[in-house]
Amino acid sequence: MTDLEHRASRIVDQRPGVVHDRLLELAARLRDELPPVEPGTQAASALGTSGRLAVEIVDRGPGRIELRTVEGRIRGEGSADLAPTADGRTSVTVAIEIQPQGFAANLVLGVALKTMPHLERRLVDGLEANMDSLAVELAKPDGEWDPASWQPVPLPDR
Repeated sequence: MTDLEHRASRIVDQRPGVVHDRLLELAARLRDELPPVEPGTQAASALGTSGRLAVEIVDRGPGRIELRTVEGRIRGEGSADLAPTADGRTSVTVAIEIQPQGFAANLVLGVALKTMPHLERRLVDGLEANMDSLAVELAKPDGEWDPASWQPVPLPDR
């Protein structure tokens, strides 16, 4: 099976409860602002779906938030695990996994990775850059926090 997965961790200079609430706000923003998959595009063919991508957000309590796409032949799952540090900050570990659903989807993802040899590296580099940016954003004092102001770092070109 051709799964793509990556984990990244950062220490955020903010209390765990604040980080948890802010991550839930950003997850809702991601779900609500995700652009639709246009019919007939390469993305629609690979994912096996078009239109608004259904994203499910699951709050597992103060230590874990999960996101997942729930339709299509290639699905994404993400999680954020939160833990307090001894000095009152928060350890945040984000895991991302792209999962093909069945033989045909596995074949499609495998071909995509072979025809775009730097895709996996771009995804990993993008996640790491976004974790750096996110750690800074999550650490902002209450008066400076605005969930609408954070913009994800684009994937690097290669």
